[in-house]
Amino acid sequence: MIGIHNNPGSFSDRWLETCRQRLLPFKLVDCLASDVIQQCSGLSAVLWHWSHNQISELLIARQVLTALRANGLLVFPTVESSWHYDDKIAQKYLLEAIGAPLVPTWLFLDPQQAQNWIAQATWPKVFKLRCGAGSNNVSLVNSRRQAEALCAKAFGTGFATQPGYFYDLKRRSRSAGNWTAWLQKLRRAPRSFLAVWQRRRTLPRQRSYAYFQEFLPGNDFDTRITVIGNRAFGFRRMNRAGDFRASGSGQLLLSPDAVDPRAVQIAFAVAQRLASRSMAFDFLQDTQGKPCITEISYCYVAAAVHQCPGHWDPQLTWHPGQVWPQDAILDDVLQDLANNPPRNAPGGSPKPGSVHLQTLPL
Repeated sequence: MIGIHNNPGSFSDRWLETCRQRLLPFKLVDCLASDVIQQCSGLSAVLWHWSHNQISELLIARQVLTALRANGLLVFPTVESSWHYDDKIAQKYLLEAIGAPLVPTWLFLDPQQAQNWIAQATWPKVFKLRCGAGSNNVSLVNSRRQAEALCAKAFGTGFATQPGYFYDLKRRSRSAGNWTAWLQKLRRAPRSFLAVWQRRRTLPRQRSYAYFQEFLPGNDFDTRITVIGNRAFGFRRMNRAGDFRASGSGQLLLSPDAVDPRAVQIAFAVAQRLASRSMAFDFLQDTQGKPCITEISYCYVAAAVHQCPGHWDPQLTWHPGQVWPQDAILDDVLQDLANNPPRNAPGGSPKPGSVHLQTLPL
């Protein structure tokens, strides 16, 4: 039996619908509850699409998933996929460690070292905070003077983790394709304002570090590759008008011919190296036209992936047909359970060398 944390508006909507349609046994669990370990007793897997936008989930999700896996359950997201979620600093070190083609990135924890680098750097560069999605907390730095001002703030009062109350509304309004979509976004504005207020009140300010990435000119779009198991979905995201950023624009080019096959190969290789079940990769082209990674995330917009007219397998063979990413994740979980039953599930067995605590004189 699979446990699902029900969070309306997340992947759980589709998971619950699919389980009911297929008559798959499942149990609703509250992964934010104090007794979550007891709730999950006897389960084979737990699915929890948690988000950095939910303060409680951000505080506890990684720890709960790690504990559940230590208890023998298969979990989504895997710890390997999510420990670096919404943390660009973690992603920098991780991607560098495995030799992935990362956009040149610099991190400074000492203000003097940052100033020394700024004094000899060329411009423009991209300044980022370690957290944020949809182009939040990302800005273009065009001069040494501007970089020094950002650095002084980074090592001084710091930056609010959550942008202002009207930032998200303005961005979503620009990305709305028609009046109906714009009105729907406007109706959600009060709920968005409340969420922004809660995050601004709770999350600490970002300070004591400076994070820069190389600015790569000539990129009017980025390429999003989402790898789920042995499937890769890809599309272009066009930049917003008058902006160097593509994330959050809502302007997608879904033709597979628009996707660089080298980006698909890199995404498959990195996903395998990271033991990731599901991961989205954002690519830009460097000055030699080669794809390089800017960020990765286990979270992404499911509807955008579903719009893809098909997907590639690891041999780059194209398979036509739309797929809901939630269904692909669920199918992979079920296949893994069939091939390798968890050690605490019926039919499962302890890993070699493991010890059941119930047999110890505690």
